[in-house]
Amino acid sequence: MKTVGISYNHLKPDAKEYCNRISEWLKKKNIKTRNIPYNLSKNPRVDFIISLGGDGTMLRISRLVAKYSIPVMGVNLGTLGFLTDTDINGIFNALENILSTGIKYEERMMLEIEIPTKNKIIKTTALNDCIIRSVYNGRLTSIDAFINKKFLSSYKGDGIVISTPTGSTAYSLALSGPIIYPTLSLFIIAPISPHTLTHRPMIVEADNILEFVSSEGSRKSDLVVSIDGQESYILDKNKKVKIKMFSGKAKFIRDKNYSYFDTLKTKLKWGV
Repeated sequence: MKTVGISYNHLKPDAKEYCNRISEWLKKKNIKTRNIPYNLSKNPRVDFIISLGGDGTMLRISRLVAKYSIPVMGVNLGTLGFLTDTDINGIFNALENILSTGIKYEERMMLEIEIPTKNKIIKTTALNDCIIRSVYNGRLTSIDAFINKKFLSSYKGDGIVISTPTGSTAYSLALSGPIIYPTLSLFIIAPISPHTLTHRPMIVEADNILEFVSSEGSRKSDLVVSIDGQESYILDKNKKVKIKMFSGKAKFIRDKNYSYFDTLKTKLKWGV
């Protein structure tokens, strides 16, 4: 192991100080460190990356480096910490384990999304979910859904959430979607406040291609497409959002004692 990347949320108190402490600790182990910015545009050439912040920081960094197949260790400085299972008190023990036994990680599927805008086609990825809704908050919208170019249904309501298993405990869960074990590969299609009571969250295999467009009989208002709650784009009229499984995987470094079910019980306060 030669180089470790570190990325931190500048808005988190003491994040920079923790970054410096971890960097100094690694240097004493003869390991170089490299800062990983949020606007990373090329392979940083590191063995793994430490993400200092909350789940949002973990989402952003994982999306940036998944195409380079770089594992990420999430260190929780936030409030929920669903994706980041290590806290600042346990970071050095976790690093010792990595140095002594190697990097152990689990893979998470991601979404690959194509969004036609007025000027170009945006191609991006999501780890949690892609949300499609009216650009006008609170206005009823109708969205046609297609699976492998075959019409599925028209969803009337506030919009649709297309989620990965990782995102099944995020917005999808609030829409009464199922909790999915995060290493599986599938899509959850969950309507937001559906006008039709029989529209319920639906699971489909990840080898399908999904498309969504404003319904023909609707006002043809612009739709807004949000990616992991971090990016938003206006979809041009009559254009389809295309969603499929991304060819790469997000890699989450996990301690040998990590248990997803313990995380569920702790973070969702089961039994409390």
